[in-house]
Amino acid sequence: MGDPGELSLAQRASSGFRWASTSQAGRSGIQFVSNAILARLLSPKDFGLLGMALIVTGFASLLRDLGTSAAIIQRRDLSRGLVSSVFWINAGLGLTAAVLVFAASPLVAAFFKQPPLTGILRALSASFVMAGLGVVHQAMLQRSLQFRGLAVVDLVSAFVSAVAGIGFAMAGAGVWSLVYQALVLALVSTVLLWVVSPVRPAFEFHWGEVKQVSSYSLNLTSFNVFNYFIRNADNLLIGKFLGAGPLGYYSLAYRLLLFPLQIITDVTSRVLFPVCSELQDDHERFRRAYLKAVSGIATLSFPLMLGMAALARPLITTVFGAQWGPSVIPLMILAPAGMLQSVTATVGPIYQAKGRADWLFRWGAGAGVAVLIAFAVGLRWGVIGVAAAYAAVTTLLTIPGLAIPFSLVQLRLAAFFESLWRPMASALAMCALLVGASRLLGGRLMDWQELLLLVPAGALIYTGLSLLINRHQMRELLAAMGKQR
Repeated sequence: MGDPGELSLAQRASSGFRWASTSQAGRSGIQFVSNAILARLLSPKDFGLLGMALIVTGFASLLRDLGTSAAIIQRRDLSRGLVSSVFWINAGLGLTAAVLVFAASPLVAAFFKQPPLTGILRALSASFVMAGLGVVHQAMLQRSLQFRGLAVVDLVSAFVSAVAGIGFAMAGAGVWSLVYQALVLALVSTVLLWVVSPVRPAFEFHWGEVKQVSSYSLNLTSFNVFNYFIRNADNLLIGKFLGAGPLGYYSLAYRLLLFPLQIITDVTSRVLFPVCSELQDDHERFRRAYLKAVSGIATLSFPLMLGMAALARPLITTVFGAQWGPSVIPLMILAPAGMLQSVTATVGPIYQAKGRADWLFRWGAGAGVAVLIAFAVGLRWGVIGVAAAYAAVTTLLTIPGLAIPFSLVQLRLAAFFESLWRPMASALAMCALLVGASRLLGGRLMDWQELLLLVPAGALIYTGLSLLINRHQMRELLAAMGKQR
């Protein structure tokens, strides 16, 4: 029998993973269905306009908590005074972000040469005020691994906002249906966080306690701000130089890439951070927990990503319509890069749990410059060039991006790749067979028929290969997702 403390943590982590997985899978499923419906009701330009607006609102959202929510999760000893102080900081930051976005909206519209962006951004600015009031409640639920409550918040808010967005689109609201969807999501999420979380901030503020976490929070915020700019530089460049239509096509491919990443990697990272924070001084258990999480991510994400690459054409034309055909090649290029990103994105919890947000910022700054250069070079060949540049630079940065955080917990690269080669081999074989089968069919079937045939075939192939060479990891994954005894 294992150590009682470790067993308790393992049980809580397993429960958190299941609820977070349920939440993210349900939310992503709702988003996928709503996007598929909205893609048929709206134009690519509508999605492109929202994509331009989200560049600004996403950046402003980073200023909403300045890394304080992560500091709450990472800190071993947490006082009521610090929680209340952080709440009021976030309330003020949310209001500040709203004012800045409202004021900057005409400048953004002029930059993109899209006058409708002024009204869109002014409306979206209200979401910062609402979201700022729920940051601490969400962080406290995550810190205590109370992902059941977070699942309720995520699923209900996603469903209500999707219904609102589709309803407005059917009423002819155009791009505004996407704006109203975002506002409803922010409002419902915040209200439910207050209902689910027991946190009730007091009317007090302790600067001394805030100062103790300021270095960690500001380094993390610096990384998040810089990383956000780099991650959205592709959208910014495409929107500025190629227009809203091409940005709509590129954004659709990128959104499809994000669905499995959100379901798998983001879920695992959300649970991994508080778990690793609790194990921050026990490197052996830290490494064991981390490698188990990474192997689980790879077992699920690798076949999804390579499956999307193999079936990009029938997937896009069947789900979104033939008018979205220009998104096929970008998706084929981005999906393998997403496979790498699904596992490399897990290093964030290592930096954060070890309190080295300064290292995270330094690495992010260096890597970000390389990514920005790649985007600028790829822009010459349109959205396909940008996608190819992103895939190339992601591959080149993989090894150094892993080696630096691994040194904090004495984790060897060989051990990391040992946990990945089995799902990688199974996924590559599945992808090759799917591509071969698609070419053999040679247009004999309609796209939806091909998709209906090859998706279950790919699942059976991958499962069969995994049972042959990856049985242990499959069992561990099923145990983590199964019910506690």
